[in-house]
Amino acid sequence: MKSSQKLLALLTAINLVNYLDRYVVAAILEPLGKDLHLTDSQLGRLPLVFVVVYMLAAPMFGWAADRYHRPRLVAAGVALWSIATMMAALVHTYPMLLFTRSLVGVGEAAYATLGPAILSDVIPEDERASKFTWFYLAIPVGSALGFGLGGIVAQHFGWRAAFLVAGLPGLILAGRMAQLSDPVRGAMDHLVDLEASATWLKKMGSIFKNRIWLACTGSYVAYTFAMGALTTWGPALLQRKFAVSVGEAGMAFGGLAVVTGIVGTFLGGSLTGKLQHRWPDAGLWISGLTLMAAAPAVAFAVSSGSLKVTYLLFFVGMLLLFINTSPVNSLTISCLPSSVRASGVAVNVLFIHLFGDAISPEWVGWRSEHLGGGGDALAHALQSSVPAIFISGVLLWWARGFRGTVAADSH
Repeated sequence: MKSSQKLLALLTAINLVNYLDRYVVAAILEPLGKDLHLTDSQLGRLPLVFVVVYMLAAPMFGWAADRYHRPRLVAAGVALWSIATMMAALVHTYPMLLFTRSLVGVGEAAYATLGPAILSDVIPEDERASKFTWFYLAIPVGSALGFGLGGIVAQHFGWRAAFLVAGLPGLILAGRMAQLSDPVRGAMDHLVDLEASATWLKKMGSIFKNRIWLACTGSYVAYTFAMGALTTWGPALLQRKFAVSVGEAGMAFGGLAVVTGIVGTFLGGSLTGKLQHRWPDAGLWISGLTLMAAAPAVAFAVSSGSLKVTYLLFFVGMLLLFINTSPVNSLTISCLPSSVRASGVAVNVLFIHLFGDAISPEWVGWRSEHLGGGGDALAHALQSSVPAIFISGVLLWWARGFRGTVAADSH
């Protein structure tokens, strides 16, 4: 196996554990809340604390990534979030639970900022949409494991055991990551890097002048707002509205995530890879159209009074949402020169979480609580994700044609 394939496999495995850890909380939200006597607003604040620390740490790791050994920084982050996840199994108070989730945010910021940038230095630019499909495939698979494994372990052994199971794999992967060499920055780029010798402020200015990056970041802010609400409260909606058990809700949501995620991620990456040679902005219009189509499916899924209809519409909506993953993320990375790529990814992470899933889970929890806290109240609160999904698609559709301008500006 080539070194680039080994690196892709390792970073994909870490990405899988990353999302397993992130979504195990959603799977055990109901038993955790009952045991610690937490309100919906307090439960909704768990993702907020994680995301606030995550987004604040991301720019610092972006700065460090442009200067220091990136695989070792990633390894340190993975080890930190794994230990913090296991520490959550020992907490007995709400402040300590918030503290452990904040440490997870620091660790995951290192990986989210550096992982894609490292991969871009071993994968040719015209192969990134298809190769990154494997990397981003870990999102639905890891999310499904978080939902399913977390729900099953919590049902049979308690929610504390779920945190222990989720934290262990990362420690093994961190040790392997620390042993890797750091790829040459920009080795696979087609763009002429005019910012390599520029000051940091000028480099940052070039990021905010990049219209493709701005469109992708704006779209992903809205997308992350919606996904943060749906993934945090989706299993709880099934439990409250349809009296589904914690284990069954985790397995159901996990099953939906893994099937739609695999099919959608492959479909998005494959279509973009085949069509972008003829239409450079193919990824933008594919993502834009599928996101706009996902909005009504999600709207009817959360409002339906039938469990079977809810499952069917969630399947359709999540499939359309996951088609967007590979083309937009690969384009966000490829549109930036290597000297500012890690910083650009870090600022992207800052914005999408600051205005996305840092606020949507608690907003939904607050709305649900003030509407009565039952299944119908939670369903009504989740409707706020629908306009965000539609806006996400509109921004990408509007950005069609910008690729040529960005390419011209870089030469």
